[in-house]
Amino acid sequence: MATVHADYQDRKRIVFTAREREQVNVREMVEDGPVGYSSTELLLIALGNCTLGALLNQELLQGVEVLRAEATLDSEMARNPSRVTKIEVAIDLEVGDASVLERQAELEALACECPICNTLSGVEIVSRLNLSVAEGAAV
Repeated sequence: MATVHADYQDRKRIVFTAREREQVNVREMVEDGPVGYSSTELLLIALGNCTLGALLNQELLQGVEVLRAEATLDSEMARNPSRVTKIEVAIDLEVGDASVLERQAELEALACECPICNTLSGVEIVSRLNLSVAEGAAV
């Protein structure tokens, strides 16, 4: 179970507290949008965190040298009511073991096995894994 306390202060910022740690998100607007993260960006951050964590903890990658693991998440929105309708997750994973290439499809499917991905049932989530092997990696 997770608990987060959100304290909206002075109509300018929200202080989130979880496990006695605080994170401040500024909600002031400037010409190009909010100073802090928008609610949609926070959702994408949560999904990216969960997706990379779930993927990198898969049994298929245990003992495999992971040289780079990055995700880029893009969302599509709808109005009335305002909501996220689709999220595209592009994962770039560079490993030190060429044999992992044979398991790319399986790893791609496992990327959305995290609690956040499983919770967003009303949102189309499309994950794409770009798997590469470092130069000189074991074959």
